[in-house]
Amino acid sequence: MNKMIYLCAAAALTLASCSNDETVEVAQQKGISFRAVTGLNTRASEVTTANLSEIQVTAFWDANNNKYDGFTNGEVLYKKDGNGDFNSAIPVYWPGKDQENEKLSFTAFSNNWTGNKTITDKNTISVGSVEINTDVDQQADMVYVTGATGTKVANETAGVPLVLGHALSQIQISAKSDNTVYTYQVKGIRISNVDGEADFDVVTDKWSNNGANDQVYNVTYDNAITLNGTAQTIMKAEGNNLMLLPQAGVDGTGTTTAWDVENDQTNTQKGTYISVLLRITKTADNSNVFPAEGDDTYGWAAVPASFTWVKGNKYVYTLDFTNGAGRVDPVTPGPDVKPQPDGKDPKPGDKILGDPIKFTVTVTPWNPQENNIGM
Repeated sequence: MNKMIYLCAAAALTLASCSNDETVEVAQQKGISFRAVTGLNTRASEVTTANLSEIQVTAFWDANNNKYDGFTNGEVLYKKDGNGDFNSAIPVYWPGKDQENEKLSFTAFSNNWTGNKTITDKNTISVGSVEINTDVDQQADMVYVTGATGTKVANETAGVPLVLGHALSQIQISAKSDNTVYTYQVKGIRISNVDGEADFDVVTDKWSNNGANDQVYNVTYDNAITLNGTAQTIMKAEGNNLMLLPQAGVDGTGTTTAWDVENDQTNTQKGTYISVLLRITKTADNSNVFPAEGDDTYGWAAVPASFTWVKGNKYVYTLDFTNGAGRVDPVTPGPDVKPQPDGKDPKPGDKILGDPIKFTVTVTPWNPQENNIGM
C-alpha cells in the first residue's frame, strides 16, 4: 500500500521524500516520511513536538537545483493527524529505481511565517517583508530549514534528518529587588524603538532591509507581581516571552542605540529602552511613592538599553530595582502619572528615585541569553 508523506511531530525533524515518476510502479513506492530527532525549548508560541501542527515543504533535485516533481507548483502542506503523523492531501513519492541514488534537497517552514516567500530553486529562497505582530500574544516562533539532502536508497525507510532552526530572537524580562524600604509591584513590560520588519534570506541565513524601527511592544496583565530578592520573570506568564527580529542596529552593526537620557531626556532620537509598569510604595505604611497619588495606580519606569540580538538566541534581561527605579518613561508614562507642576510625579525622563537601575544580560542556547540591569 502506498504511504503518503507524513511527519512525526517535532521541533527538529527528520524528513524523507518520494515522488511519482513515469518510470516507477507507484504501488511499490513509499511516500516521503518524517521522524522526530529532538525537541525545542518551550514557550507559549514556540514550535515544539506537541504543538507543531502544520509544515510547508519544498523539494529540489540536488544536482540541478530545480524543483522536484510534486513540488513544482509551490510548497506542499502537511497536517498532523491523531497519531502525530503529518500527511499531505496528495501523496508525493521518491524517484524511480533508475534515480534511486539521486539526491533530493529539502526546505521546510513552520506554517506561521508572515511575509512573502520567493522560492525559485534551492539556492534562491527568501521571505520578504517579515513583520512582527504588535500583539505579543499573536507573536510566533518562525522556524525553518533548508539544504537537507536524502536519497531513496539511503532514506526511504529511515527518513532524512531535518533540524528546524529559529529565525527570530526570544526576549524575556525578569526583575528583582532586595530593597526593604520600598515595595515594588509590577503589571507589565515594554520594549521601545526596535525593528519590526525585515527580509530573510533562507539560504544565507541572514536578515536584511530592517525597517519600521520605532516599534513598541507591550505586555500588560491584571495580577501584579511583587518583587523580592530572587529574580523572576515579569512577563504575562512563565515562558510567555517576546519573539522579535534580530536588530540591524546603527549602520548595520547589529547593535541598537540606547536612549541617551542625559542629552535627550524626552528621547526625540528614539533610542531603545525597556520600561516596566510598576507601583512603588513605602513598605512601612504602604504610602505612595510612584505614582505619587491614587489607590492602585501604576506608571511606566524606563531604563536605557542597547540591544544586540542574534537569531536563535534567547535573551533574559534581569532588572535590579534594589538601588533605584529608573526614569519616568520619556514618551508614555501612563495616565496615573501626574508630572509636576500640576502633579507630584517626576517629569518624563526624570529619575524616579535613587541610582540608575542595574541589569545583567544572559544569552543561552535556545540559545538563552541573560542580562542584568540595575535600575
